[in-house]
Amino acid sequence: MALIAAHYTIGTVATLVVPASDHNQQVTFHNHEHSSNHDIYINGPGVTVNNGIHLPNTETIQLNIAAGDAVWAISDTTGNALHILISRL
Repeated sequence: MALIAAHYTIGTVATLVVPASDHNQQVTFHNHEHSSNHDIYINGPGVTVNNGIHLPNTETIQLNIAAGDAVWAISDTTGNALHILISRL
């Protein structure tokens, strides 16, 4: 099992944060922002602030991502810190 950590700065343009893999992936997402109203939204390649999973500031969630799927992130503000830990299963 390989662990991959990554840090991203998320803004108003969708950013690829979990590339597709040949393996299933367990991914921990942490919105590292400590200011109010610095929310991040995650989904597939067409992510928007209207269709993404809402990740409020300082929130951490874990998702299982199927082989071949990728995750993108976006925000309605700029300069948001997103930390990710990927475990390939």
